[in-house]
Amino acid sequence: MELIHTVLFLLRENALQADLAKADRCFQSLEKSAHKTVIVWNQGFWSNERVQSYLDAFALHCVIIGSGSNSGIVVGRQSCFEYIWANYPGALFVSELHLDMVFTSRWEDPLVEYLYAHDEPMIGCGIVSMTGFMPSLNVTVQPPPHDINEIEDYLTTLKRNEVGQGLTHPCIHKLEVLQAVGGYNTSFMTGMQAFEDDSLLVSYHYYYGTRANWAPKVNYRSIVIHELGGQRFGLRDDMMVNLSGLVRQYGAMGMKSLSNMHSSAWHVQFFGGKFREIASIK
Repeated sequence: MELIHTVLFLLRENALQADLAKADRCFQSLEKSAHKTVIVWNQGFWSNERVQSYLDAFALHCVIIGSGSNSGIVVGRQSCFEYIWANYPGALFVSELHLDMVFTSRWEDPLVEYLYAHDEPMIGCGIVSMTGFMPSLNVTVQPPPHDINEIEDYLTTLKRNEVGQGLTHPCIHKLEVLQAVGGYNTSFMTGMQAFEDDSLLVSYHYYYGTRANWAPKVNYRSIVIHELGGQRFGLRDDMMVNLSGLVRQYGAMGMKSLSNMHSSAWHVQFFGGKFREIASIK
């Protein structure tokens, strides 16, 4: 098996209809993917049996894991990775997907082709929000149509044959490298969300060595709708917990590496500031 998808499946009791509408669009569009196996981490509040019954309506092979409680993004993603390592030893790639995404046909093909051709641990694709904002390019375009049948043509018009520096989800990892660095370290990333991606970026950066000067990249030959935060904004959690873990794990030089790897001005300033703050402590 070449590529396996992973999705964190969260339904909120106080936003059930909105979350189900997102899930419908996500899985309906994912049916057009080249790869059909999806490891689904059930974060609640439905039982695994009810989630399985819901997902059986789609032309996908979905494997439900988790217990229906929201244990956070790091635990969820890492559990999916570990399940794949244990049960799909021949898999080469793994994706990280969210329910607030809408995909085009075979959206993953350009990303997989890129990873075969380049010594990179991961690659993201271009994303556009529901308002038409493309964050990695810092441009605003016409917002996506509401009719899912019109989205394919819309996203196709946004594609471009270029690769730039940046971090986006959805992304695809090479499983061999992901397993070598251990995935997400739940000993340091103990919060529900935030900065977990950064911990993995530093792991990859160290894996390739400072001479390679690796940084995450975005392949704009694939464009996906992503609502930019989506369900995350509705979760109450102290995001500084994971920042503290990130600093404990990688220290000042990790913050400096992140300020160089990120492409957005905010991240460069934020992690550069953390580096200077830590380095000034006597």
